[in-house]
Amino acid sequence: MKPFFISGCFLAIALLTVVAGCRTSNLPAPSDVLPEGSLAVDRIRISAITEFVPDPTAADRVKIKTLVELLNASGSATQAPCVLRFEFYEFQPRASDPRGRRLLIWPNQNLSDPDTNKEYWKEFLRGYEFFLPLEFSLERGRKYVLEANCLINQRRYSDFFNIQYQP
Repeated sequence: MKPFFISGCFLAIALLTVVAGCRTSNLPAPSDVLPEGSLAVDRIRISAITEFVPDPTAADRVKIKTLVELLNASGSATQAPCVLRFEFYEFQPRASDPRGRRLLIWPNQNLSDPDTNKEYWKEFLRGYEFFLPLEFSLERGRKYVLEANCLINQRRYSDFFNIQYQP
């Protein structure tokens, strides 16, 4: 009698499931499944394609072509309204902080406006591209440090990039 009772219970549960139908309204939304803030910016990175390029307005000057990536918790590049500030330093070898004497600070790049944000966003590179002019000549073979600071939702993110001048 017991085996029949157990199989009867399974049959009753299966029948109730079929009669009630499959309901998906209780499934969590994707935002409920993902950890909070997983789509938000988690860190920034100055891309390895950052380089010195000639300045077309002055023969003896160069610019720094840089790409800044805003990365979420899963490491994917994302687009977000923010304010970026770039600083340029001499490279200090054999030090825990490679930034030596500060040489230049560029004006803040406010990407909070959607049109300005789109202007600097390069979809195929998945980052923001800037051409930072230098107001002085660089020494051949010398290393420098480019620092990017990003302010998003009252949080500050930073990254450093060591770059050598080889004309």
